[in-house]
Amino acid sequence: VGWPFSKNSTDFVPGIVPPAERIDTLRELGRRAGQAEPAERETISGDLAAMYEREEDPLIRSEIVRAIGGYPTRSGALVLESAMGDPDSDVRLAACEAWGRRRGPESIDALTTALSSDLDIDVRMAAARALGETGDPSAVGALGNILEDRDPALQHQAVVSLRKCSDEDLGNDVNRWHQYVRGETPDPPRSISVAERIEQVF
Repeated sequence: VGWPFSKNSTDFVPGIVPPAERIDTLRELGRRAGQAEPAERETISGDLAAMYEREEDPLIRSEIVRAIGGYPTRSGALVLESAMGDPDSDVRLAACEAWGRRRGPESIDALTTALSSDLDIDVRMAAARALGETGDPSAVGALGNILEDRDPALQHQAVVSLRKCSDEDLGNDVNRWHQYVRGETPDPPRSISVAERIEQVF
């Protein structure tokens, strides 16, 4: 499959489409996903899937993943599944974002796996954020599992996402969220002293 969405030659190198032009085209395809007819979605998804398989540039792979994430097709889902195991962390991060927009059980499963097993903290953060974007109550358990993570930024992201996936707003008190995830009644919110308020400001 050749590059089907742009000219196949430029003034610089015949037969080569510059990366900037390819990225612009991919982003436009992503923006058009919601307006595309079912048959067009299948065609575009198939072309993007073929591009992903042979693309060597991780920057372009990331853009392909973002573009195909808007197409609710099986080939799109297969690319996102493959991208979650991509050797480049930026591609995996893009896949997390795409799963968050896609939503559904497949998204929850893929993001839960990334959250618990990816070795890159930025990818895990993206997975936690994307789980929140799904707004799915079934993500509560996965988010609850990282409330004890040693990284405070990841803990905070879990709290932010838990607010979006539940009907609760327990503030930033990790202990209260622990109780909620375990099915317990959270303790009343702890009052904050004047000294603590000043410390938060500074």
